[in-house]
Amino acid sequence: MKFFSSSARGLLAATASALLAGALAGGSSAPAAALPAQRVSATAPGYLQVAAAKTVTQVKTTNNLNMRAGASTSTRVILTIPANKTVAVKSQAAKGWYQVTYNKKTGWISNKYAKVTKTVSTSPPSSGTKSVKLWVTPKSTLNIRKGSGTNYSVVGKISKGQPAYATSKAANGWYKISTQGTTGWVSGQYVSTCSTGCEIDAGPYTTNRAGLSDRYFTKSAGADLYASVNGKKRIGDIPKNSIVYRDAAWEKKAGPVSGWYYVHTQGADGWMKASALKRSTNAKTANSSQITRTQVQKQANGKLSESMLVALSWDKEKTLIAAPAAADLGRLNTAFKKKFGKNLDIDLAYRTLETQQFFYQELGSYIAAKPGTSNHGWGLAIDVPESYHYSFKGKYYKWLKANSKKYNWVHRKNLEEFRSDGSRNPYAEAWHFEYVGK
Repeated sequence: MKFFSSSARGLLAATASALLAGALAGGSSAPAAALPAQRVSATAPGYLQVAAAKTVTQVKTTNNLNMRAGASTSTRVILTIPANKTVAVKSQAAKGWYQVTYNKKTGWISNKYAKVTKTVSTSPPSSGTKSVKLWVTPKSTLNIRKGSGTNYSVVGKISKGQPAYATSKAANGWYKISTQGTTGWVSGQYVSTCSTGCEIDAGPYTTNRAGLSDRYFTKSAGADLYASVNGKKRIGDIPKNSIVYRDAAWEKKAGPVSGWYYVHTQGADGWMKASALKRSTNAKTANSSQITRTQVQKQANGKLSESMLVALSWDKEKTLIAAPAAADLGRLNTAFKKKFGKNLDIDLAYRTLETQQFFYQELGSYIAAKPGTSNHGWGLAIDVPESYHYSFKGKYYKWLKANSKKYNWVHRKNLEEFRSDGSRNPYAEAWHFEYVGK
C-alpha cells in the first residue's frame, strides 16, 4: 500500500445502482495513469483553470456521476456521486471538467452532467502590484480573497503551514497565490516567505519515480529528507541504496541551493544533500544468509537492518525488499514477463518507521496505517503502479490476482473492488500484494 493502511482512501460505499447509472454519466473505463486522490494538494499537472469573467465554485449533479482521477473518461473511476448532490468546485480543466471533493475524495467530473449553482466574479488586477517568484507559508489558517484586501470576498482558505506559490505582491503587502485549485490573495502580515531552498507543494502523488530519470541511490543508512534546506526533517532513516530521483523542475521553482537536490523518494518529496547520494547501488540481490519470513517479523516494524534487505536485480528501480520475499517475487516476475513480455513494475516495497510516521502525521489515521503495523514495515509487501493495466479492470491486475498465489504472493480479499453484497469497497486497493511464503 502506498504508505497507507488497507483502509486508506476512505469513502462511503456507493450503491450498485448508482455505479450502473454512473457508468452512463461520465463513462466506466479505467485509467491510463491514475492520480491518488489522497495526495491531491494542488491542481493536477496538465490541467489549467479557465480564465473567464465568472469562476464556477459550486455545481449540482444531474445524474449519478463518476468521479475520475483525471479530466477524461479514460482515467480511473474513484467513486460515483449520486444525482442531485451539490459539491464545491476546486478548479476547472480547460476542456470543461470540474475538480471536486466528495466523501473525502478529490477527483474530476464531467461538466456535461453537472449544473452550475454558484460562481464568483474574476477579480480585476490589483493596482500597484509587482511580479514575484516565491513561496508563502501561512502562520495560521487564512482566508484567500478575490483581491488584495479584506474588502474583497473570500474565495477559499489555506491551512496553517501549507506552502503556496506566489506570483504577485500588491503595494499593501498582500500576495497572489495559487493553492489546491484556488487562486486569490492573502495578507502578507500572516505569512512567512521563502525564495531559495523552500518547502513547497509539488502537487499530487503519481508514482515514486514521478516520470523522472535523473536517478540516484543513498550512500549510507539513515539518509535524511527535509521539507526545506536546513529546515524540518521529514524522514531521517532512509536505508542505504534506496532509490532517489532528482526533480530539476521543482528544484528550480523551489529555489536552487548549491549542494542540495529536490528529490522524490520513499513515496515522498523534499530536499536531500547531494553528498548523501551516489549514482549506483551495491545492495546485495540474493538471500545469501537464508533469512526467513519468521526472522524478519521478529524485528521491529520499519527498522529492518541492511542485512535483511535485498535489491530486486530485475527491477529498474532496484527496489529494496525483505530478503526472504525476493526469490518468490522473482519467480512471479519471470512468469509475468513470459506472459506480457515485460517485467513487473514495482512502485514501493520496504518502508521505514519514520516514513510511516511522516505519512501518518501528514494524512491522519483514516488514510495512513498506524506506524509499526504496516506489512511494508517488514518489507513483505509491494505496491504496483496505480495505472490502467494494474487497475481492477486491467490485464496485469487480473493476471496477478489469478496467478500470484502460486508464487506465495496474494491480493487480500478485503482489498477487492466490490464487497460480497455488490457494493463498492471503500478500502479497495488493486495495487497492493503481500508475501505469504517462508
